[in-house]
Amino acid sequence: MSTGAGVGTGAGVHTAAVGAATVTTVRLAAGGSDRFALDEAARNRARGRDGWPAEPDLTRVVVDRFTDVVGRVVAAGGLDAAARRETEIAVGTLYGMARVGEVMHEQLDEAGPKWLAPEMFVYYSPHSLVSAAAVAHGLGGAATTLLGRDGGMQALLHAVRRLATGQADTVLVGAYEALTPFADAALDRLGVPHHAQFGDVAAVLLGREATGAGDRHRLSVARGVASGRALPDVLDAAGVDPAAVADVRLCGATVAVQQAARAEFGAAFPRARTWVGGASSPAVGPVCALAEAVAPPADAGTETAAAEGEAAGRVVVVVAGRPGAWDVVLAR
Repeated sequence: MSTGAGVGTGAGVHTAAVGAATVTTVRLAAGGSDRFALDEAARNRARGRDGWPAEPDLTRVVVDRFTDVVGRVVAAGGLDAAARRETEIAVGTLYGMARVGEVMHEQLDEAGPKWLAPEMFVYYSPHSLVSAAAVAHGLGGAATTLLGRDGGMQALLHAVRRLATGQADTVLVGAYEALTPFADAALDRLGVPHHAQFGDVAAVLLGREATGAGDRHRLSVARGVASGRALPDVLDAAGVDPAAVADVRLCGATVAVQQAARAEFGAAFPRARTWVGGASSPAVGPVCALAEAVAPPADAGTETAAAEGEAAGRVVVVVAGRPGAWDVVLAR
C-alpha cells in the first residue's frame, strides 16, 4: 500500500515517501527511564522561606537521575570510549530547570540576595543538566536542548535528521521534567495533559540502521501524517504488520486534541491499548514511551516488568502534534 518507493539517505538510514509524509527508519539501540516522586518537593515549595534550604537537594536529584539514566543507556548501547566521543545528545523539556528560577525570584523578592544559594546557579539553565550528563559519560558530539510542549518530539526529530543527513552516527535523545505547583496550575489552565506528582527522566540511543541480525529494535518516524486513515500506508512503508501494534500513546497537544486523536487512531488499531498522557509533561511523553518500548521503567514491579518486556517485542506507536500534521513514531 506504500505510495512511494523506498530510498536510502545517509549510510544505513532508510526513507520512504507516503503521500505528503516521509518515513525515516533508524536503529533504536537502547533505552531507559526513571520516575521519582515530587510530593516532598511540593510540600517544601508550600513552606516558603522554611522550604528554601531543601531546593538545592532536589535540583541535584533531577540532575543525578538524568545522568544515571544516560549512563545506563550508553552502556546498554555498547558504546566504547571512541564512539562516545562522537555521540551527540539532544534533549527535550517543557519546564526545564525553571523551578530554580522560581525559588530565586521568591528569595530575592522576600529576603534579598543574601538568601540565594550559590550552588543553585549552576543548574539555572535548562541545558545544565544535559551538559552534566554529557561530561559524566564522555559524550563529545553536539549537545542540544529543546524547550516547549513538543520539546521531546523535536529532540527526536532533530536526532533523526542528524542521522539521515549523515551528520552523526549515534545520537542520544533524552527528556526530563520536574514540574512545580505553579507549573501544574498553569498547565491545568491551558488544558495540557501532565502530572505534577512525579518527575520523569528518559533516554534512548539512536544510530544508523544496520542489517545485522543483532539489531532487534528499529525506530521509524513519519512526519506530516494527515489522519489515521494514512496509518496503513505508514506501517507498510516502515515494514510493520498492523497486527503487531501493541500500544498507541498520544503525547502533546491539549486534552481535547488528544481525545479526538484517540478516537481517530483507535479505529486504525482496534486491538491495541491506547494511552493518553501518562507522563509528567507532553515534552517527555514521546521519549518515555520509546524508552519503555526497549526497557521497562526502573521502578516497575516484577509483574509489570514482565508485561512490558513482552510488549517490547511488539510495536509501540507514539503520536504527537496537531490534527492534519501528526508526527508518528513506530518503535519495535
